[in-house]
Amino acid sequence: MRQSLLIVISVLCFACNPNVKEKINTVGEKAGEVVGEAAKGVSRGIENAFEITIQKKDSVALRDISFGKILLSDSGGTDNKLSVYIIFHADMNRTMTIKVFDNAELEIGRARTTVSAKKDDATYVDFLFDPHTNMDRDHKFIIE
Repeated sequence: MRQSLLIVISVLCFACNPNVKEKINTVGEKAGEVVGEAAKGVSRGIENAFEITIQKKDSVALRDISFGKILLSDSGGTDNKLSVYIIFHADMNRTMTIKVFDNAELEIGRARTTVSAKKDDATYVDFLFDPHTNMDRDHKFIIE
């Protein structure tokens, strides 16, 4: 009985000590920060691994654009719609073509759209490919 009472009193004294509570909270916060940073790092790594990039074919007109977000979406059961956020650094009124190549460097599709924009405009431009074109994020995309 005495031993149980001694243990209970020791635990209460230990738990009531503000320094001990503060240290426990600090350790918990640090552990939470480490786990949070690790999760962010994994998330960034996954995003980078699945990031779509578009190469520009060397053209004077294409020097006046840059890209923001690029989205690959479903249209009719296959990933055949590419939405590209384009930032225009000069007035533009032209037809753009995007060609897609698979991992074996074989062309698997191309899509055209007419783009009309003023300098400093920015908008999503949709390129709709043939329904047979099933694109993956690791395919090569070239804009002309």
